[in-house]
Amino acid sequence: MRLLLTLTALCLAASAIAQEAPKASRSTFLKLMDVQELWEEDRYEDAIAMLEALSEDNADRPYDFALCKQYLAHTAVMMGQSERARPALEAALAQPRLPEELLANLKLFYGQIVMADDEFELAKRMFDEWLATTTVEPTPGQLFSVSYANYMSGNLDEAVEFITRAIDGRSNPPDNWVRLQYQILFDVGRYDDALAVATQLLDRDPASEDYWRLLASHHMRREDYAQALSAFAIAYQNGVLSKEDDLRRIASLYGHVAVPEKAARLLEQWIEEESIEKNAETWRTLGDMWMLARERDNAKAALWNSVTAEPDADTYEFLAGIHFEDAEWEQAYEGFEKALGTGDVDEEDVARLQLLAGLTAMRSGDKQTAREYFLLAERDDELRGQVRGLLRELDES
Repeated sequence: MRLLLTLTALCLAASAIAQEAPKASRSTFLKLMDVQELWEEDRYEDAIAMLEALSEDNADRPYDFALCKQYLAHTAVMMGQSERARPALEAALAQPRLPEELLANLKLFYGQIVMADDEFELAKRMFDEWLATTTVEPTPGQLFSVSYANYMSGNLDEAVEFITRAIDGRSNPPDNWVRLQYQILFDVGRYDDALAVATQLLDRDPASEDYWRLLASHHMRREDYAQALSAFAIAYQNGVLSKEDDLRRIASLYGHVAVPEKAARLLEQWIEEESIEKNAETWRTLGDMWMLARERDNAKAALWNSVTAEPDADTYEFLAGIHFEDAEWEQAYEGFEKALGTGDVDEEDVARLQLLAGLTAMRSGDKQTAREYFLLAERDDELRGQVRGLLRELDES
């Protein structure tokens, strides 16, 4: 944005001398030429001092005063101090009876300044007023600024119009322009056009991680997970994507497209290669994938690794449920007991888990522990009848 403001400043300064100076007083015109010489020597503070004095001298001449303030704003931007440009432009815009072209240039410049301050609605209004009065054909760079202000202020249809004009006006538009075009097209629901732009970006730089992610993200946002996986997989196979987050995403997408065994085997490979951190999240994901692939023993091993890395009530309960279904009572009891032991179980779930802990303890032959948990679960009004039935069963056994 600073570079854009600097370029705007230089362009508008040149047009001010070329188009407006004949209407200014001769003394002002000559001193503004001196300011430009100071710019060439990078003597910006001297230029500021000269322009402030010149502004005071022209306080009763609106046109000369506005030109001085415009030049002061240009100087501030070239110094990288755009915050000093804004009050100068506001003072210039407050002058009466300014020529339309100078007024248009001031509004364009002011729009750039306030856009840098994230005041996009004000920037859009300034750009609209500039476009309504200027007699000069807008440059592609200026049209990009107008598009961005419209996009950020929620005027998407106008944003599409201006970004299209900006890109059509350049033989090789910058990537950030094309990225903006993609985002606007997606946001207005022109998904096929947006996809064409994403593909165009990838054609520009097939080795770009960002563009492969953009393409995959496009398909994911459209819930086309097979195409998203295809994009990620091609990038991975070509060595473009290898970061941990990308690998996790690939595994997740294999799960989405009903190939969980592939996801699980890739995760195991990446764990072994240390491409992915061996943490609780990794082991839990691996366990989930093995469960989806109906590889229960592999799932149990991964899930126990997960809770070993970081105890988690939900994972303990999930693991206990798998062992329960397989009639592995001791392991099921351990899972329910450890879930309760984390202290992170929701209050409404405590009695249910106490009942399950008691039931699995009973079935594994530990009657004393089973009774202790049943008595705890019996306090719950909804479970009391069921618990008393289990207590009778325990006594009869």
